Amino acid sequence: MTRQIDAVQDTPARDKILQATLDLIPDWGADRITHRLVSSEAGVSPGTITYHFDTIDALLSDAFRLYMHDYRTGLEGALEARPLRSVRDVAQFLIMLIATSPERSDLARIEYAMVAYAQRDEMLQQEVADWAVLLPAHLAAALVRLGVSDGEAMSERLVRYCRGIEFDVLSRGLTIDLSELESELLSIVPA
Repeated sequence: MTRQIDAVQDTPARDKILQATLDLIPDWGADRITHRLVSSEAGVSPGTITYHFDTIDALLSDAFRLYMHDYRTGLEGALEARPLRSVRDVAQFLIMLIATSPERSDLARIEYAMVAYAQRDEMLQQEVADWAVLLPAHLAAALVRLGVSDGEAMSERLVRYCRGIEFDVLSRGLTIDLSELESELLSIVPA
């Protein structure tokens, strides 16, 4: 019984640590994360962090796993709340998801850091690869329902295009005109 209570009490600190790590990654990158930096952000002692995570690698891996879990939950919830019933819905959904300005790029910076970091860890690399197919798979299913021929290839093309937009935003600090982007996305999908 005592162990169960301890586990419940441990969860909030662990969750705070993981969230603080994710909050720091957009500005610091994965390679500059330290126990002290996370402890300051989470409001816990460095010892609390080492109690939950033996190494920075374990901390980062679990933080990225939390991000992927939350992404999956959020993606499925968003699609359930607002189903994709037209190609315009698909375009608007993508616009909502991607970084279209430096001010909206925190999630993209986490994702790019996660992809780069996963190259060091074979198990995490596979988990990231599985995560990376979530959006294209959901888009492909919607496009097929909408009668788009080869919805899977079209979905991949849309996602690649959006990742290119994000790269421009991240690397060149661009802000993308949303109406132009919607027109460009709609032009990719054959009528």
